[in-house]
This record gives sequence, C-alpha cells and structure tokens, in this order.
Amino acid sequence: MAVFTRSMEVRPAAATVSIRRLVLLVALPLLSLWVVHLFSQQYGTAMPDQVLRLTEARLLKGDARDPTQVPGALPDARTPADAAAPTPSIPSEAAASAVVTRPLNPTATPTPLPSTIPTTPAVPLAPGHVVALPVQIHDTDAPGPLWFALDFRLDRAAEAPYWLVIQHRPAATVYLDGQLIATSSPGSGYAAEDEDDLAQRGLLLAGRRLQVSIPPAMLPAGEHRLSLRLARPGFEGAGLSAPLLGPSAQIRALQEGRRFWQVIRVTTALAGIVIGAFMLMVWLALRQEWLYGVTGLFCLCTALLLSPYLLNGALFPAPWWRVALDLADVLSKAGLLFLVARLSGIGARWPEKMAVAYLVLGTVIDGAAAFLGWSWTDFHHPWPWWALGSRAVVLGAAALLAARAALATQRRTHLVAACAVALSAWVWLYVSWFALVLTRQMSVVDINVVGHAVLIAIAGVALQRRFVGSLRDEAMARIRLEQALDARTRELQDRWEDLQDSERQRTAAQERERLLQEMHDGLGSQLVTARLCAERGVSPQSLVGQLDECIREMRLTVDALAVTDGDLTLLLANLRHRMAPRLQDAGLELDWQLTDVPLLPTLRGTGGRELIRIVQEALSNVIHHAGATRVRFSTRVDEARGQVLLSIVDNGRGMAADLRQGNGLRGMRRRAERICADIDWRAPEEAPIEGGTELLLRLPLRVGN
Repeated sequence: MAVFTRSMEVRPAAATVSIRRLVLLVALPLLSLWVVHLFSQQYGTAMPDQVLRLTEARLLKGDARDPTQVPGALPDARTPADAAAPTPSIPSEAAASAVVTRPLNPTATPTPLPSTIPTTPAVPLAPGHVVALPVQIHDTDAPGPLWFALDFRLDRAAEAPYWLVIQHRPAATVYLDGQLIATSSPGSGYAAEDEDDLAQRGLLLAGRRLQVSIPPAMLPAGEHRLSLRLARPGFEGAGLSAPLLGPSAQIRALQEGRRFWQVIRVTTALAGIVIGAFMLMVWLALRQEWLYGVTGLFCLCTALLLSPYLLNGALFPAPWWRVALDLADVLSKAGLLFLVARLSGIGARWPEKMAVAYLVLGTVIDGAAAFLGWSWTDFHHPWPWWALGSRAVVLGAAALLAARAALATQRRTHLVAACAVALSAWVWLYVSWFALVLTRQMSVVDINVVGHAVLIAIAGVALQRRFVGSLRDEAMARIRLEQALDARTRELQDRWEDLQDSERQRTAAQERERLLQEMHDGLGSQLVTARLCAERGVSPQSLVGQLDECIREMRLTVDALAVTDGDLTLLLANLRHRMAPRLQDAGLELDWQLTDVPLLPTLRGTGGRELIRIVQEALSNVIHHAGATRVRFSTRVDEARGQVLLSIVDNGRGMAADLRQGNGLRGMRRRAERICADIDWRAPEEAPIEGGTELLLRLPLRVGN
C-alpha cells in the first residue's frame, strides 16, 4: 500500500514537470521572438517615416557623360515619350507592363534581401524600361555606360540637410534635377579614357558606397529627379542599390541599426563557416563520425544563406547564384530535421526518411524554380505555396521532435535545443509572413539572422560539449588505463617475487642435493672406509691417514664454497694448499705456472666447487694410475676465442689408445658441462716423446661463449 501511495505521488510530480516544460517550450520562443521584434524596431529594422527608398528606376537612352545629351536625364528635357510614360511614384497598369524585371528575390530563404543585394534582369535591358532596384547587370547586357532616372516627390520642402546613400558598381555620377551632386572614381589615376579599359575596371569586384549631403535649398516641395550614370560594366558586372533619401539624423540612426545587424550577420556567418569547416575536418579525419560531416554541412549551408547580406555581388553568374542559395536553403532545412531526429534519440525512422524525401524533391523543384527565375512573392504561381508550405512542414516537424525529446528525457540540454529550434521556426514564419505575404506592411529582413544564429549557436554548443566530453572520456580512460597498468604491474611484480622465491628455493634444493651427493660420494665414502679399517683392526697410522683424508675432503668443500666471485687462481691456490701433503706423500713434484686471469662468471656461486672436483679427480687419477713423478699446472688467456685455458700435465705413462672412459671421466665431463667448459685429454705438446697426459680445460671468459 505504501509503495502504491508513493507511486501515485511520483506520477503527479512527473506530470507537473512535463506541463511546466511544455509551457516553457511554447512561451519561451514566442517571448524571445517578441523581444527580438521590439529590439529590431529599436535598431533600425523599420524604415523611418521621412526616409524614402527609391525602388524603381527608368533606363534612359544614351551613354554620354553630359546629362544634357541624354533624353530624360534632366527634368525639363523630357521627350514626348518620357512625358507619356507613367512616373514610378504613380503606379498604373501601363507602368506595370513596362517593368521588364520583376523584383526577384535572390535569397534562398523566403525573405527579401536588403538594398545592398542586387538582382539580375530576366531579359536584356532596353531604354525606357523600368527596372526594380536593387539590380545587378551582367556585362553582356550592357555594352556601354548606363543612365538611370529615379523620380520622387516631396510633400513639403526640406528643413534640414538630407543624406542620399547609394551603393553601386562600378564608377557612378549622380545629378539632382540636373545639378551634379556627387561622383566616384574606380581609384587613383582614373581618367575619362579609362572607361573602356576592361582590364583595370575588372579589378572592381566589390561595390562602392556613396553618401551625399544635400542642402535644404535643393529640395523644395514637389517633383524631383535623380539622374545616375554607371560606367561600362566589367566582367564583374554593374550593380545599383535602392537609394535611401531622408533627413541626416534619420539616415544616421538607420545606418547605425543596419550596422548593428550587419555585425550580427558577419559574426553568425563566420561562426557557421568556422564551426562547419572544423566539423568537416573532423569527419574527414574520422570517417566513422559521419554525424560531424552532416552538422558541418548544415553550418556551412546556413553561412551561405547569410552571404548575400555580406557580399556586394553574386559569386556566380545568373541564374546559378540563386540556384546555389535555394539549394543551400533546402539542404539546411533537411539537415536540421535529420539532425534533430538523430540527436533527439527518437527510435522512429520516419523523420529521417522525411528529411531525405524533402531533400530530393526540394533539390529538383526549388532548383528548377531558381533556374527559371520564379518569384517568391507571385502567389498566382503554385511554386511559392510549395516553397513556403514544404519549409513550414519540415521546420514544424523538427520543432515537434525536439519538443518531444525535451519532454521525454527531462534533460536541460534537450530543453534548450528544443527552444532554439522552435525560435528558429517562429522567426522563419514571422519573416516569411511580413516579408513575402505582406510585403508592404513591415520591413523585417534583419530579424531572420536570429533564426540562423540560434541554430549555429546550438551546433557550436553541441560541438563544444562533444569535444569536451571526448577529452573528459579520454582523460578518464587514461586514468583507468594507468590504474589497470599499475594493478597489472603490481601483480606481475608479485608473481616475479614469487617466481624468484621459487627459483631460489629450487636452486637451494638442487645445491643441497649436490652437496649431499658430494659429501656422500667423497667424505661419506671415506668415512665408511675409515670405519671398516677400524673394524678390521688396522694400524692406528692407517686409521689416522684415513681420517686425515676425510678432514682434507671436508676442507676442500668448504674452501670451494667460500670462493664465490669466480677467481680461478684463488680456487687453485686453496686446492694446492689442501693437496700438498697428499702429493708429497705420493712423491709428486708440483710445477706451478699460473698467470693472472680475469674473474670467470661460470665459476661464481657453485661453479667453483665443480672446478675443484674436476681438478681433484684429475690429481687422483695421476696419483693412482699415471705413475708420474711430476705434475704441472698452467693457465693462459686466449683472447681470440674468449677462453681461459687450464692445463694439467703429468709425465706418467700416458693414456692407452683403447682406454674406455669410466665413471670418473664421465663425471668430469658432466661437471665441465655444468660450468659451460670443454674438457679434453691428450698427449702433451711440449714433450710428446716422454709420454704423459695433458688435461686441457677451456673456460669461457663470458657467459654464452
């Protein structure tokens, strides 16, 4: 019962949290949009009342530098055809029929461009036609300089200086009611004859900004005409913005607001380029991280959509620039839906299929519309309905998926991402409605950068979190690896110590067995012999001799165990001291010819005892079997072979050719093998006629020889 009660308490709490998050997902984006709207009105999005934006210009006939030679350039020089033509300030059906270039929207997004972005005429320009501004003219459409006439009317005379702001390309000359008010030049060293120099003028890839201060005396109430001459277009073409005319204070405030939004656009575009390029490079380095590539492509497409606000002209000739922008818009919308579906953790596959389907259809339909020049604002044509409707569906699906993930996971990052996607969708809807549907109600062009900025910011935050998470995971993996390595090292060290203990115990056991075996074979056998002699009642002198032999054997063993550094000379000296009485009793003369030899590693530890046993057995054979009267010990170093040679030569009867090796000789060979030495018996080389036997023992100077 208690568990049921607690579960009932948890469910309302979870429902309350979900409702709260849902309210935030709906209210926060709308509130943000309202704040952005108020902020944009404060910073120059809305056009001031007294500022005129001249959006239509009539192309005049003639290309002379003097406006008096161009019909229509001066107000008092209108031709009958000019007088019959309707003025742009009084629109009529005749004027509409004379417009050869409808105001194309060159952006890929359903928002009009600011006045700094030109469009491209659909047909070659002809004198008398009215063109919509801004306009971009291809070099093939204008073989020479161009004259434009822009008429406007002031209801009352100007009371303060007015500013005229024009962006143009290339050089321009401006007249107001026939009076020269401004001129620009391509650069230093410009001359009139340079107008036909396409090589020099081709360097003018960027547009120029011309700001002219007009005194109030030149602007009385009534009709006025601006006559503007553009020099001959180079391969970069010619361009003319929609001129702005108004009081200097209002123009200044408008420019400050435009400058603010321009900084936002530049920052957003650069951030999109940097983040997108970085993600693409990560994807190129780690091909399995393909999500980085999709995100990088999305950021680059978003930056490309903002490029018309930053560039003074198209990067590609018409109509390919608009095709590139429209396709970038389709790709960015499809990429947004795909990324939201992938990153939100939704198990369903339909959002990804929907994104791919929209990408395929949008590429074909929007690409064709951009190539054919279909207008965004001509709602008599079905294409604007498709363009706006498809984008609205894709953005709505992305916002709903992000909201679902935020409500399902209860994670703060998902909530922030959902609010950003929703804000971007609301901004797009807001700008599309006021800029495309209600084109004359409000200028909201600048606000669309907010939708792009929040998405690029989310992509940047996701990149930062992923990058920091990767570094944190790498650091944790390094720590875990070091801990595992330390644990493994300690384990191996413990095993090594156990192995060393086992090896020491095994070596001690083997040494113990060898020592016991030697005591049994040497000292033990002699003690048994002495005991048998005592039982048989041998003379005391013989018994004492047997006991002395036992004591000598024991002392030789102790001396061999005492020398553990591999000193061959010291081992032989101890043997000589212990064996001297026995050799003397046997009537053997000892010839000692030892030289200095280095310490031998094979004689360290128990190796010395093996050597003593070999020499002791050799002397025993000489005493009992050789019948010799003289024994010579000699040592020398063979550096070429890396050996120390120990020679024991007697002058006895020598060894028989058919002598079979007994246990003594076989035991000497086994002991020599234990100390890595070679043993050989041969006739002495110094005196072969006298007979005798030489035992030659070759000891390595270094282990491994």
